[in-house]
Amino acid sequence: MKKTTLAIGIVAVLGIAYVGTSWYTGNMLENHIDHQLTQITNKVNQSQDDFTFSVTQSHYQKGIFSTKLHLTVTASPQNATGEDTQPKTFFDDDVTIHHGPFPIAALAKGTFVPQMAWLEYEMTEQANTQLWKLAGNQPFITGHVGVSYGEYLTVKLASKAINVTQDEFPSIDGGFELGKGDYTIKSNSNGSDISTNIKIDKLSLTYPISFKSKPVSLVINKFVMNQTNVLNNTTNTVDGSFSSSVDSIIYGQQNLGNGSLDINFKGLDKHLFSNQLGMGESGSEDADKKHNIQLSLNKFNWHTPAGDINANLMFDLSDVDSVAIDEADYDKINTLKLKLEAPFDVLAHLSAQIENPNANDVTPEQVAKANQNLQFMSALMISNSQFLTTSNGETKGIYSDVSLTKDSDEVSVNGKTVTKEEFFDHL
Repeated sequence: MKKTTLAIGIVAVLGIAYVGTSWYTGNMLENHIDHQLTQITNKVNQSQDDFTFSVTQSHYQKGIFSTKLHLTVTASPQNATGEDTQPKTFFDDDVTIHHGPFPIAALAKGTFVPQMAWLEYEMTEQANTQLWKLAGNQPFITGHVGVSYGEYLTVKLASKAINVTQDEFPSIDGGFELGKGDYTIKSNSNGSDISTNIKIDKLSLTYPISFKSKPVSLVINKFVMNQTNVLNNTTNTVDGSFSSSVDSIIYGQQNLGNGSLDINFKGLDKHLFSNQLGMGESGSEDADKKHNIQLSLNKFNWHTPAGDINANLMFDLSDVDSVAIDEADYDKINTLKLKLEAPFDVLAHLSAQIENPNANDVTPEQVAKANQNLQFMSALMISNSQFLTTSNGETKGIYSDVSLTKDSDEVSVNGKTVTKEEFFDHL
């Protein structure tokens, strides 16, 4: 009996504590929601120059475990005249915010980290009738927003597949198809640490071609993008990464192949990301700061039935004070390594495919003609370039193999050795 009584007492205490925490969280939200909405609005307005957004809340109703309110989001064009200056309403609907520490809605999504607030969203028919119909009389966008007690923000949205034609929008001259999409954005409260993940099953655009009877379509299958940006407050620079891939690009009837891209960077000037990170212009305190820059193209690959195009780059530069690099900075280069492999056979096959999108395949004659044109244009381009060549010793194409290090006065360029002075003079 004593054990049973103790267990009941523990459950009761935990239940009271949970209710108290949820109520306290609700009070926190009520006291800070206007400030938070102002912060979010400011960041959105700083991130672009086309619209001025406004977010307001009304009909606030706080409960123990959730809060209901009405949100209205409008946008006014910044550079418009006449009727175009009128604000447009992008969102005007009721939302429910679930209080922490463990909202049932968050647990249902597999999120077990304590959350201060959790907002579930489904686009209503009233919000956008056309998108509702295009999505099969369902919400076009669903998702949630989670805010942890450390005020780390996570936004996850999913979109339904839609197909837009002239039947729905007579003004468009073609068609557009968007497959299912998943979009995730994570950020801390001040916006200095942002990660973005985008996955889209399919993107398709169909449009007429001048002087041709058949329309042409451009289809991108399984597009994926990941990006992270982290602000270093000590140096006022940004470290991060970017990667992207597509399973295939279909142009008309032609499969142009698949590809991937992977980039890392360190020490880039923060003003290159000032809009995205919500930072304004710098003051005089940043004028004399030095930056150590590292840029690494770990991989670029485009794979086709005719072969591959590959490139990678490593660039390391010390003690620069601007985003532009001039001759005075050449002796600050610690490492420069570039490798490019683009065979003419691959480039010519792609060129022939783009020239003949609605053919089932390209002919050897079409590829040979494209190859001849590419070699002629490349000869003109490469004649004045020291670090590009039209052969790697085995196949014709556009190639580059450059290696430069700070501790050597010589540079390896496509199998030859030149002095740094000669190399930079011919850039």
